[in-house]
Amino acid sequence: MINGWLAAFDEIENNLTVIKEKEKLITVNSSDTEVSKNRKEQILEDIKSINNLIEENKKKIASLNAQLKASGGTIKGLQTRIASLEESMVQYETEIAELKTTLVTKDSEIGQLNNHVVALNDTITRKVETINLQTGKLNQAFLASGTYKDLKEKGLVIKDGGFIGLGRKEFLVEDFSDSLFTEIDITQITTIPVNSKDVRLITEHPSSSYELIKENDKQVAYISITNPEEFWKISKYAVVEIVK
Repeated sequence: MINGWLAAFDEIENNLTVIKEKEKLITVNSSDTEVSKNRKEQILEDIKSINNLIEENKKKIASLNAQLKASGGTIKGLQTRIASLEESMVQYETEIAELKTTLVTKDSEIGQLNNHVVALNDTITRKVETINLQTGKLNQAFLASGTYKDLKEKGLVIKDGGFIGLGRKEFLVEDFSDSLFTEIDITQITTIPVNSKDVRLITEHPSSSYELIKENDKQVAYISITNPEEFWKISKYAVVEIVK
């Protein structure tokens, strides 16, 4: 009977050694800030294996206790050893429960971090969209070009002043629609095509901010905007009258 008990003790202690090794592995695996899906599955599998070994040891210890009582004998050494094994089992159960709690906590923390990252990405996306929209508005301008007749038919210009048609000057009307213009990006458009003998700017733009580029002595090829910031400083609308 004693030999049977000693064999049972050996089996229990072997199981405890396996538990101890698996517990060390779990502790190492779960110590990282983030736990990957595969690693988590391995940890859960190790925990399941440990739980099975703990249950197996508890049954063996219960059987030893029952055999000891049935024998009618009191062997202090055996009782002490069984009590020590029972204490070890309780300790391992507690440690495994703590590891499970740690794993659940990490899952929760990772979930919260992922939610936080998603929220931050959404915020950044919205801010980038707002910045792009504001930048687009800042760089937005409106251009209309054509002969006086073309511009008048659009309802953009009128002539005023002078006497009996002499010395009259073109002016931009007060009320007009943006739809009569071509919307442009002032960072992209730095030239305005002319290809005519002369050109006039109906809208006000500093003369130092542009120059007329001539193809020959008789024709203006285009208006070169040399300083876009200054050119569009007074108005974001440019009305160009082409003189044939």
